[in-house]
Amino acid sequence: MPAQPAFAANGCSRRDCIQHELRTQAACTLQGSDESGLPPTGKNPGWYKGLNTEIDHQILGGDVVAYKIQWFNGSWSGWYVTGVNDIDHKFNTGTNDLRRMWSYFTDHKHQYILCK
Repeated sequence: MPAQPAFAANGCSRRDCIQHELRTQAACTLQGSDESGLPPTGKNPGWYKGLNTEIDHQILGGDVVAYKIQWFNGSWSGWYVTGVNDIDHKFNTGTNDLRRMWSYFTDHKHQYILCK
């Protein structure tokens, strides 16, 4: 017998109602905060490498869905959403390729929402 759904929209239990199975949803958590950003990672992890959107999964075991950078003047960026508004206006000079704003994780404090 199949498991009961974790949530039925508006308490509807008829066959024509959408059943939402929340137990299969990713769990997302905020890592760091405006008061306490995560420390710079250094270059080893690979955040600076091109436009690869899988690097977060390789490094953290989950998907970074949004993130912020603390600039050297102490102010925080707005939220960057991975794959939506996070292409850096600078590029990697050694490889002449584009990169994501999370490339600044290497030498800036940061925070992110991680979903697993």
